[in-house]
Amino acid sequence: MIQRIQSVYLFVASALTFSLFGLPFAGIGNGLLTFNVTACHLSPAVPEMQPTTMLPLGFATACVAVLCLINIFLFGNRTRQMKIARLNIVLQIVILLGMTAYCIELQRAMGMGASVSPRFAFAIPVVNVILLILAHKGIKADDDLVKSADRLR
Repeated sequence: MIQRIQSVYLFVASALTFSLFGLPFAGIGNGLLTFNVTACHLSPAVPEMQPTTMLPLGFATACVAVLCLINIFLFGNRTRQMKIARLNIVLQIVILLGMTAYCIELQRAMGMGASVSPRFAFAIPVVNVILLILAHKGIKADDDLVKSADRLR
């Protein structure tokens, strides 16, 4: 079952989620300074922001990436695999909301002249939600196929 299409969806979702640690999802600037924001750090650091403010977003991102990888190898228990896929969908939405809230907080901390410019990586959670929905559908189709084969016996 590892070679199924849902495994590819889960692997791509995991790889995209891991890429959030390196790709900036937003750029924030006020004319003098420009900052790149990733899932785990702000480059360069803003003195007004506590360094621990990035921990929840980084932790949620790491959890989703690892859960996607673990979910690939749970093919023996399709019910658990579907539950983890649904949990990952919810966590991806939480990550997207966290990224948005973090950008708003940074803009507020930098003052009125600050502007936020979303980058390509800001769309990764949306793409991941789509991939995880497709993976859930594939797992559900496999589960239905196995259940229909059990009925014939």
